[in-house]
Amino acid sequence: MTTTINSPAPEAASRPRAALAHRLPIRPHVVGALFRRNFFAYFTNVSGYVFLMLFVLVCSAAQFWLPVFFANNLANLDPLNQWMPFILLFFVPAITMSAWAEERKQGTEELLLTLPARDVEIVAGKYLAALGIYTVALAFLAVGFLMVFWGLGTPDVGLIVSTFLGYWLMGVMLIAIGMVASVLSSNVTVAFILGAVFCAVPVFAKLFGSPNAGWARRSVEGLSISEQFRGFGSGVISLSGVVYFVAFVLAMLYLNMVLLGWRNWAGGPQRGKRWLHAGVRIAAMLVALVSLDLFVQKTLGSWRIDATEEQLHSLSPASLSLIKKIPAERPVFIQAYLSPEVPRELVQTRLDLIDALNEYAAIAGNRIQLKIFDAKVASPAAREAEKRFGIVPRRVASFSDARQTTSEVIMGVAFSSGLEEVVIPFFERGLPIEYEITRSIRVVSGTKRKKVGILGTDAKLLGGMNFQSFSQENEWLIVTELKKQYEVTQIAADVPIPTNLDALVVAQPSSLTQKQIDNLTAYVRQGGPTVLLMDPLPMEDPSLAPREQRQSPNAMFGGPPPEPKGKLDTLLDSIGLEWPDNQLVWNNFNPHKQLTVSPEVIFIGSSSTRDAFGDDPASRGLQDVVLIGAGELRRKATSTLDFAPLLRTDELGGTVTYEDLMSQGMASVSGRRRDLVRQMSGRAYTLAARLKGTLPAPTPPPAKDEKTPPPTPPPVEIKVIAVADLDFISDQFFRLRNNRPEEVETLDFDNVSFMLNCVDELAGDESFIPLRRRRARHRTLSAIEAQSREILKKTDEELREADKEAVAELKTANDRLQEQIKQISENKDLDERTKETTARYRQQVENQRLEIATVEIENRKKQRIQEAQGRGEESIRQLQDGVRARALILPPLPIILLAAFVFTTRVRREKLGANLNRYS
Repeated sequence: MTTTINSPAPEAASRPRAALAHRLPIRPHVVGALFRRNFFAYFTNVSGYVFLMLFVLVCSAAQFWLPVFFANNLANLDPLNQWMPFILLFFVPAITMSAWAEERKQGTEELLLTLPARDVEIVAGKYLAALGIYTVALAFLAVGFLMVFWGLGTPDVGLIVSTFLGYWLMGVMLIAIGMVASVLSSNVTVAFILGAVFCAVPVFAKLFGSPNAGWARRSVEGLSISEQFRGFGSGVISLSGVVYFVAFVLAMLYLNMVLLGWRNWAGGPQRGKRWLHAGVRIAAMLVALVSLDLFVQKTLGSWRIDATEEQLHSLSPASLSLIKKIPAERPVFIQAYLSPEVPRELVQTRLDLIDALNEYAAIAGNRIQLKIFDAKVASPAAREAEKRFGIVPRRVASFSDARQTTSEVIMGVAFSSGLEEVVIPFFERGLPIEYEITRSIRVVSGTKRKKVGILGTDAKLLGGMNFQSFSQENEWLIVTELKKQYEVTQIAADVPIPTNLDALVVAQPSSLTQKQIDNLTAYVRQGGPTVLLMDPLPMEDPSLAPREQRQSPNAMFGGPPPEPKGKLDTLLDSIGLEWPDNQLVWNNFNPHKQLTVSPEVIFIGSSSTRDAFGDDPASRGLQDVVLIGAGELRRKATSTLDFAPLLRTDELGGTVTYEDLMSQGMASVSGRRRDLVRQMSGRAYTLAARLKGTLPAPTPPPAKDEKTPPPTPPPVEIKVIAVADLDFISDQFFRLRNNRPEEVETLDFDNVSFMLNCVDELAGDESFIPLRRRRARHRTLSAIEAQSREILKKTDEELREADKEAVAELKTANDRLQEQIKQISENKDLDERTKETTARYRQQVENQRLEIATVEIENRKKQRIQEAQGRGEESIRQLQDGVRARALILPPLPIILLAAFVFTTRVRREKLGANLNRYS
């Protein structure tokens, strides 16, 4: 017996799926059919490929053809970011204008609306088709940009992806607006114009705000595309930005559905009620979407992803912790006044500053109120910045196209909370942005500041009167830097040093008298945190060297001789440290080949030796520190304290004595010898160290009327950081950090960070140490940089050669004059009177010739310099023009290849079914 199992028919099996699809609000197969109809129809027409080519070419021109691309020197899409909303203002209506207008023009709208499809399905199908066309255009643009960037540099992939996501979301929003314009007209041209007008509202919404800073302006600006896109363009993908674009799309698509359905009841008797009903529904949906957007911004506004590979927009744990501690009832107000256009040297700083401020405001919510003003010079915002906060324009030099130009720039930020106020008048190029912002917020938010003392020594860190030059000296910039974070006070060394200090900075203790040294020793032995800066040869003021006699401030007025310098033996013995005060370390390691310096300029870098910076928080993570005329620090063999090296050289050096290096001059002013012969010792030297441990506290003597000795006090913890150099915190390193020239871009020294780290660690405030280690690294046009650098080097060599030849010609002319005078003086046939007369005559004649020759030589020199500069500028222009040419040729190339493939395939298929007799 055979059993037969009857399988269900395919139609029966598909009925449940069809029934399920019928019950869905949107049937995917219907939407898919409408999508394919409109999407593929676009790419079967030549006009579709023409549109793609125009879109790619315009975007390429906006990105690569504007001078700002080469001026910024960044491998990102910032130039296009400024123009993309305006480009889409014309290209999106070109996509959407035929969505409905073309259907009505060709009479296919009635056929489309009579299909068994819901309005929402028809709208979704057409919208996805238009969005698909725009997505393909963006894909071609991305491929073209990658082809252009290839060889120019290494762009940040995460930043590029985030930026293109922002472009896509802009298109998502504007396409929905353009479809609303298309449904209102049967004329394609009118639909295009209406689409451009409607899309202009969110594009230009930033300009519609009130000129007075207030809630209205911020609300209107918040609705603009440029404000919502800003985060995506800088590499930050925010949830609030995505919700903004999606909410706008839903509102426009719903309005499209209402307008599409309006045609069915526009002429009916119930049109008034239906209009009212539709208006209420649209208003309710708008209120719901706006409420959703506001809710996300207020509650989930800090949900964002830093997509950049360098993590440029991620705040450190120290900054996040500080933001949480800001009292909600006492918010911090931040007002930033920034020039809209800055020289290329400040482009990165401006971008970093804006991104950092926005990041703080987004995470803090209502705890931080941020306002960023475009402060053009002489604008109302610039006048307000100067009047309220003292922020004034600063003249900045810029080097571009082998020429130097100057411009006035405003880049100041004011922080305030209650009565507290901190103003950073100008953000220099090398200023650590997150560190400065976090520190300023902590100061104004009311956090109690710790106390740092500056011991009064002859180094005069706090400034004062210089009786040698009779001028007032300013305080060192290191003191100005410390005042931003600490309560800095001057400490006298003639009296016992108070023990309530969180840290004490002692510059050149060898200049103190013996009594002052004893007071310092007593403070250190009591556990006072101390930074000792001991320099065997301060280059800033060689008279402060330990082997030099102390200068009397009243020596010129016949005053009494100064009290002699004391001995540091007691202080050094108490902390177990050896410091030969007449010994200077030299080293041949120099990672900066563009600098020609003496071996006494010591570079400490991670590439020199593995333990260059040790493992202490004060020096861990540093990359490059330079010391000038530094000494050596050694641990005493009898010491019980821990000796942790912080700065250490490699073995490519040795030591010289102060006496061998310096030669005595007039008035006891020393000069450095240039002919010194140095020999390597083959060992490394410690230039900075941390000394830590416990020592027994000094037992006070018993009082005369007491028979029993006093109890033994507990051990004292010694906390000392010693650095065998003073010049490493001189003002030149602050200026170099804040305003580093482009030609010495690699001179990013950590001197300032190291000194601040030492003070922070001793004061027990290490929260800012990780911030100082952070360095935001932007991807630059490395290939363009290298080629431009070679061109500038060649130009510089030509300028040097021209100057050298001019000097040689002048020397030859002058030597000729001297030779003629010598011949006259040596002529024995002439008497002395005749020699004098002849020599005077010859000298007058030759002087006239020399003056004429000098003018000619200078003119030839100027001409050669101008020609060399012209060749350099021309070479750089040719290099940039080559990039621009590739930007116009490469991006459209994939579109041309695709169009050729599609139309070749179509022609081939048409020929396959054609009668061959037609071609005979």
